[in-house]
Amino acid sequence: MSYLVNQMINSLSNKVLKLEKAKSDRDYSGGGWYEEEKYQIYLYSDFSAIYIRESFRSVSGGGLYLPNQSSTKEYGKWNICEENGKLFLEMIFDDNSSAKLETENLGTGIQKLGDHIWNRYLIS
Repeated sequence: MSYLVNQMINSLSNKVLKLEKAKSDRDYSGGGWYEEEKYQIYLYSDFSAIYIRESFRSVSGGGLYLPNQSSTKEYGKWNICEENGKLFLEMIFDDNSSAKLETENLGTGIQKLGDHIWNRYLIS
């Protein structure tokens, strides 16, 4: 195992990565829509993982308000692999689906996964 892989494993072990996105659009009549998505990836030192996705959406207009909320939780394993000098976070879920995202430590509390910047926290 290379030094960079070991270093990334140490950076991510017992950490939770969080990403939040929100979008909205309101018109002059008071109607519009709102969308919020939250992602959390718990990476434990035994290489087990939990991936949580929460979403909330609402549409309003003409006195009508329609909210919709959902949450999913997936369990699996994680690891770091190196390909062509780049590091990847590899997730393998219990249903045998998988994901591989290029990753980079961007400093204290910041992690890049794919094209997005995530916040990195110690699991409490």
